[in-house]
Amino acid sequence: MASTLAVALLAAAAVSASAAGAAAAPRPDAPRRIGTAPRVPTGAAVVGATTPATTLHLSVHLSPRDPKALDDFITAVSTPGDPQYHHYLAKGQFASVFGPTRDTVAGVSQALKDAGLSPGKVSSDGLAIPVTATVAQASHAFGTGFRNVRLRNGTTRFLNTEAPALPADAAASVTGIVGLSNVNTLTSHHSAVRHVSKPASTTASSPRAVAPRSYSPGLCSDFTGSGLTDGADYYSPGKLAGTYGMTSSSTVGAGQTVAVFELENVADSSIAAYQSCVGTSTSVSHVYVDTTAGSGAAAGSTVDGVPVGVESALDIEDLIGLVPGASIIDYQGPDASSATDQNVLDVYQKMVTDDLAQVISTSWGLCEAVESGATANAENTIFAEAAAQGQSVVAASGDSGSSDCAPATGSSAAAVDDPASQPYVTGVGGTTMNGSGATATQTAWNSNGGASGGGVSTRWSPAVYQGGVATTSKRAVPDVAALADPSTGYPIYYLDSSQSSGPVPGIIGGTSGAAPTWAAAVVQANASSACQASGPVGFLNDALYKAGRADYPGGFWDVTSGNNSVYATGYSAAAGYDEVTGLGAPRLSGLIGSVCAAKGTAATGAATFHPLATPKRLLDTRNGTGWGLSSVPTKHSLVSGGTAPVRIEGAAGIPSSGVTAVVLNLTVTGTTGGGHLTAWADGTTKPSTSNLNWSDPGRTIAASTTVKVAGDGIVNVSTSSATHVIVDVQGYYTSGTGGARHSALKPYRLLDTRHATGISTTSKISDKAVSLKVRGHGGVPSSATSVVLNLTATQTSSSGYLEAYPEGTTRPTASNLNWSATGTTIANMAVVPIGSDGNVSIFVRGTSHVIADVSGYFSSSGTTFKTVTPARLLDTRKTTALGSGKTLALQISGHDGIPSTGVKAVVLTVTATRTTGTGYLTAWADGTSRPTASNLNWVKGISIANQVMVPVGSDGKVDFYTNSTTDLIVDVAGYTS
Repeated sequence: MASTLAVALLAAAAVSASAAGAAAAPRPDAPRRIGTAPRVPTGAAVVGATTPATTLHLSVHLSPRDPKALDDFITAVSTPGDPQYHHYLAKGQFASVFGPTRDTVAGVSQALKDAGLSPGKVSSDGLAIPVTATVAQASHAFGTGFRNVRLRNGTTRFLNTEAPALPADAAASVTGIVGLSNVNTLTSHHSAVRHVSKPASTTASSPRAVAPRSYSPGLCSDFTGSGLTDGADYYSPGKLAGTYGMTSSSTVGAGQTVAVFELENVADSSIAAYQSCVGTSTSVSHVYVDTTAGSGAAAGSTVDGVPVGVESALDIEDLIGLVPGASIIDYQGPDASSATDQNVLDVYQKMVTDDLAQVISTSWGLCEAVESGATANAENTIFAEAAAQGQSVVAASGDSGSSDCAPATGSSAAAVDDPASQPYVTGVGGTTMNGSGATATQTAWNSNGGASGGGVSTRWSPAVYQGGVATTSKRAVPDVAALADPSTGYPIYYLDSSQSSGPVPGIIGGTSGAAPTWAAAVVQANASSACQASGPVGFLNDALYKAGRADYPGGFWDVTSGNNSVYATGYSAAAGYDEVTGLGAPRLSGLIGSVCAAKGTAATGAATFHPLATPKRLLDTRNGTGWGLSSVPTKHSLVSGGTAPVRIEGAAGIPSSGVTAVVLNLTVTGTTGGGHLTAWADGTTKPSTSNLNWSDPGRTIAASTTVKVAGDGIVNVSTSSATHVIVDVQGYYTSGTGGARHSALKPYRLLDTRHATGISTTSKISDKAVSLKVRGHGGVPSSATSVVLNLTATQTSSSGYLEAYPEGTTRPTASNLNWSATGTTIANMAVVPIGSDGNVSIFVRGTSHVIADVSGYFSSSGTTFKTVTPARLLDTRKTTALGSGKTLALQISGHDGIPSTGVKAVVLTVTATRTTGTGYLTAWADGTSRPTASNLNWVKGISIANQVMVPVGSDGKVDFYTNSTTDLIVDVAGYTS
């Protein structure tokens, strides 16, 4: 039962808040619940209160000091071309760089002491404070009761009845308190062992012995003489390695260390028997966490019908066979049947803070739906720490198909396995394989009541690295796959006291075999000359999905048939990514070049412009252009919160290196609600700026944007609302002097069909092109090669679009401006090459009046362009809206990376929001007269954005005028000087 003190505090806080009114700020010492209380598992029954004297081993897990900075660092060290690429944290460095501050640790520790607890010493990475307490003490300290539940298997466990509470100032730094419940138990993901032959002896006095032999990627006579066929009934290390493009030798993996996570004892005699059979002498050591050598059930004894030590034998022996030159560390915690969430975290944390292994493999897991949020959050931070240190973590995705909870709770609902679903973990599914080498075939594993675990997480947001490959609303699992079918599985030696006192040979499967197989692949990659030059792979998922986009067939074995329907209808394997086998099995020889990518260098400094003769389409989620894997396009919209990586360098005639920025036209169509797009350089921090905004479902709207390009040549586009996205490129900037330079002009109206400006008629334009005279007009000289135009469609009839292109050339297939309804007024900036006759053609599909304003041009003389980190210069929502008929002067020079002097023009994204009526906005250099041109147009109640390339006044300011009250947002992308 919760303590009287804690309940009183919570009640007092509620009364105080009610009396003070909604505007009252919470007191820093007011209790605040952390997370949620665990649910009683399906099929379990409450059987009374937990004994107050029960001892709890708890851990209070703390948030990193800046979680976003940690995520950004992991992205940077995982992105080729970033200055931090593969510059991982050194051992022991995490606490000082990303761990909570000393003040935070001290504050939480004091809060625990004030609650009557005795906190221990914080972990070496600063993320966990251990606490040992009784149920009575924990109830008093955290304001929660405890109750016992009887699970489906008859065991009795306990759980807390309320989410734990701490004072608000301490609670803000706590991600969860682990150990308040012990209802969940991890399970291993291996099949039953298939006996190879009847043991020669089953008496304790006559254990079997395996004669040592010289190394061979094949096996000894226990398997070769069993009547079973290598490559059909089982896969020897040599057959498996050869089929997956891996190397076989007695020294492969030399200099590398791989760690396995285990919750059971393993028989050293089993490992020795396997090494004798294969002819290896791999170093295998043990680290015991929360347990001691020999504690718990003995290897070979039977627990729940399964011999103890089988999982560990499979993990270790698979690695011995595939990377015999590596060192293997077995991190062993308490037996799975008694291990608490805290024990599990202790083992993972030890594997990461020791930082001895470059690769970590785990074949143990838990249904995500029953795992506590506190445990999941703590794991997430531990695995993020591993990624920051350059450690790769692979995990079996489970053997229950699409219903991961079924064995534990009886529920056939869709569910995935943890930790395979964790964002910083590579989930490994399973396949059935027949044959070997070039003639081998693979299907999704689904046989004998087991199948490849996979589906969609209910906890984790869509992963950036899966953008366009897995088009799900949450993180999809698995990421990859490998052999798992026990009918064609892994040869092992294991101890089973019911058969023999010594190790016996067997064949086994499950995703428990697939995970260490992928771990071995990563070890081989790390040992390759490519990774020796660039550094360990580290966080694997970023590299895997980039490899798939670049050369999917070269790096992966696509599994296209089968399903994971076991307890309910699940998912089917298909071309490309699927929630059964992920990207597929490895073709390691082709994958190494991608996951061990060379350290590129991002182009920097002053840049000149290269227009494309006509815009080129880089991405269209409607038809799969640039969307998905290299050979398997995806035809799905971008999900809310999803990210589309867009290849810039090497695409559409753009050079493969040296690009500093790109001019894009972003279009959304088929919108499902209001939202915005943000574009930024891959591998850099996602900015809080936006490039395109819309207010309604069913819209088609475009905006031009200039985006910095990082060293890997990719730009990311993210949406806040599900929509199809189109990306067209108009031109690009490169470092050096080979391109054109920019000259800013005072905005000038070249064309207005409403008033016969630049044209002889006042009629709307319908399904035809008009000729726009550019050179010699509005300040554009005869030497200009491209022109910066603000194009506006107004008084539209139905839907349509505009295309601007050099006169005398073929009309492009990419548009510059789109509208969805009659009566629309909408603008967009375009950089358009000028035809040989000095003109630009503007084609109208549909019917509309057209306005074209010039604000600058490119030629052989002028200023160069420099990118800045996207930043928000103005947001009147936080101050006062810009009133009708008012002008606002915004300081540009000297802010957010822009020099204080010498700036000639600035590239901005200007957004009008909370509009109060129909209106327009004009931007121009401060200190000059306001032009008659406009940059942005709107109607009441919408949010709309446009890019402007506007001159900067001699005082470093730009002016903004609106004829209708609106809030104004201004984001900067770069400048010319």
